[in-house]
Amino acid sequence: MKVEPPEGETMRLWMMMVPHMKDAMTHWHRNKKCISLNIRNPEGADLLRKMVGEFDVLIENLAPGTLDKLGLSYNDLIKVNPRLIYCSISGFGKDAPYSHRVAFDIIAQATGGIMSAMGLEHRPPGVFFGDLVSGAYAAMGILTALRHRDKTGEGQLVDISMQDVMYFHNFAAIESRMKKDYVLKEGERELNIIKLLAGEEGTPMWRSYKAKDGYVAMVFLTDRQWKAMCDIMGHPEYKDDPRFSDIIHRVRNGDQVEGIINEFMKDKSADEIEKALDEARIPCGQVRDVIGVNDDPNLVARGMIDELEHEDGHKIPLPGIPIKLSKSPGKINTTCPEVGENNEEIYKKYLGFSEEDVRQLKEKGAI
Repeated sequence: MKVEPPEGETMRLWMMMVPHMKDAMTHWHRNKKCISLNIRNPEGADLLRKMVGEFDVLIENLAPGTLDKLGLSYNDLIKVNPRLIYCSISGFGKDAPYSHRVAFDIIAQATGGIMSAMGLEHRPPGVFFGDLVSGAYAAMGILTALRHRDKTGEGQLVDISMQDVMYFHNFAAIESRMKKDYVLKEGERELNIIKLLAGEEGTPMWRSYKAKDGYVAMVFLTDRQWKAMCDIMGHPEYKDDPRFSDIIHRVRNGDQVEGIINEFMKDKSADEIEKALDEARIPCGQVRDVIGVNDDPNLVARGMIDELEHEDGHKIPLPGIPIKLSKSPGKINTTCPEVGENNEEIYKKYLGFSEEDVRQLKEKGAI
């Protein structure tokens, strides 16, 4: 159940500025109900306290300290419902030097080192990993807390820092710590795994190559995969070439490997390359753009290219449900509700209010 201020959340206003993006709200809030509630109004804050007694989980991502000032902190609400799972998602977590800071996705990716690791210091990231992955970790934390509650009967605080989550995924930073005290022996060449696999210098055995009509990503690290590539390219002599005898030599002679692959690729289609590599069991896949990925046959077969019919009849394109469950697969039933659309239904069902009670709360600005 989504809780919004009576005027609606900021994202709704952003979406209204770009007409076709209004449907994006359904991507984020499908299958939810929505109530409006003004937590800065004393009666509105009291409504939230009453609602907390009827629910298992509260999730909040307001500016740090907002709920504390209003008497709606974890310590406040756990007194109302000791079984409550209170999940707080913030930029920098609680009880830390940066806890007071307001953050957005780009701030989390910047301070978690992800933008630098991706070589994107100069521009915003193209995918909102800070927001989306933190939400996934919040869900895992909530599920863990619920299992703990099943055993003990007690609720708890789930404290998710977006910076924490980004750093947790920053293997480049972890590797830099691992090699901090490592001393190279004479003549030994330093190898940085991240730069080797994902950096601009990269390795020719782990990258995408240009075909005549697109790009194909491929990985041929093992000796078997390299020999299969040699057969596909029509150059079996490279199997026994001392320059490419093992992964170490292929890395050291990477420029030559890259030249061989580029020459092979230049007059072939991406489909042709993908088919040949797949048949040889070499990991590969075409680089889909933001339009082409919507037609990917595997995503279609998995039910990920979905849509929902709005009440006015137009179709809203949506991604399907990525977690496939055999016994309870779930279904997309409803679009994003309007602000406070379910006020009467929810307040009557959970708090026993009458229609008149709801009307008066609205008049007082509490909802």
